[in-house]
Amino acid sequence: MLDIPIEETTFSRRGFHRGDPRAVETLEGAAASFHHGYTTALEAPTKVAETFPRQTGPNAGFVYEGAAMALCLSDALSLPTRDDFSRFLRSSARTSPYTSYVGAGWALARLPRMLWRPVLRQLDPLLGWLAWDGLGFHDLFFGRSEEPDSALTGYARVAMAQGTGRALWFTCCADPDLIARAVLRRPPEQARHLWSGVALAAVFAGGAPDRIERLRELAPEHAGPMAQGAAFAAKALLTLGPVPPQAEPAVTILCGVGVERASQVVDEEWALLPPARPGGAPRRGLPVYELWRQAIATRLSKAVQSAS
Repeated sequence: MLDIPIEETTFSRRGFHRGDPRAVETLEGAAASFHHGYTTALEAPTKVAETFPRQTGPNAGFVYEGAAMALCLSDALSLPTRDDFSRFLRSSARTSPYTSYVGAGWALARLPRMLWRPVLRQLDPLLGWLAWDGLGFHDLFFGRSEEPDSALTGYARVAMAQGTGRALWFTCCADPDLIARAVLRRPPEQARHLWSGVALAAVFAGGAPDRIERLRELAPEHAGPMAQGAAFAAKALLTLGPVPPQAEPAVTILCGVGVERASQVVDEEWALLPPARPGGAPRRGLPVYELWRQAIATRLSKAVQSAS
């Protein structure tokens, strides 16, 4: 019932734009790594926390993301429900919490709403918003919808738009001009979140410097959100290690600083945040997660201006 054939992740099956063959190869490789993590974890979910091998290489984060999806599905469908996903985060996936929470969102996309609670209760109050990012990515990647789920309200829809932006990097085959046109077809209030997601994917999935430069040229008014997305990618890659060589120029273009400094900004702004409430829901106003993103964008937009 939970089987996802690897063919479902290919450009030909999904009907994505096929541009530069090198970009197709890179992005299909990322999807294949996700599939590998998913199928590996699904074979023995209760043992994954202890047996899942440490991942290295440029696509390691995608492997953890796929494994997280499998574990969240298994937890939600088990009677009584388990917490294998939480154990995975504390052990095998401790170097990739960002992509693991994104993987939880893939699981939400495949579960009926009545089974979401076993997944939601395992989400971190701050990083747990990445699950909604993952849900947004999944829905565009698999053609589930052109707009965020209308049944979801509040900040969940905003976080989904960030995932939609990441998915555009795949569906448009890393073509900045196609991405810009796709962003224009969506509600204007989503633009900064979409560009943030695009930038995150461009760095994390190994975008070439000329394409990264073109992204910045196409959306100069969203330099701050793109810097924030690139900084999230820098933090995730540095935590995962080792940082792929192509990430350094990509982050420098979008953030005005290199991978290590961008990652430090993420940490510094995290340290200044008020505590996030359980479940990530704000008592009033914006969630702490969004305050974090905005603070990073403000800091790094100044660095981008100084570097220009």
